[in-house]
Amino acid sequence: MIELPRKAKGQRAAYFGDRTIDNMLSMMMALAGEVVVLRERLDSAERLLSADGSLTARIDAYRPEGDAIAAREAWRAQFVDLVLRPIQQEYEGLEEKADQSDYAKVVDRAVAMD
Repeated sequence: MIELPRKAKGQRAAYFGDRTIDNMLSMMMALAGEVVVLRERLDSAERLLSADGSLTARIDAYRPEGDAIAAREAWRAQFVDLVLRPIQQEYEGLEEKADQSDYAKVVDRAVAMD
C-alpha cells in the first residue's frame, strides 16, 4: 500500500517560471519512480517463479475477481492521490490565501467601523 508523505513545510522548489510546469514535472517524476519500481518488482517475480517463461503467459491471461479487484481499486485511488499531490497542494495553498484575504477584509471592515 502506498503511504503518502506528510506535507513538507516551506515553499516548494521552483525550477521553471511557470508553477503549472513545476507541478507537471513533479507528477511525471512521481509516475516515473513508480513505474521503475513496479517494473523491477515484476521482473524479479517473473525470474524467481518461472525459469521457462510460463509465468509470463499466465500473468497475461489472469483476470482478477472480487477481493483482487477491490484491492486494486483502493491502490489505484491512493496512487492517483500521490500523482496529483502537487496540484492538490497548490489548490490548498490558494484556499489558504483566500481564507487569509477574507480574514483581512473582515478585520479592515471592523477597524473602519470604529
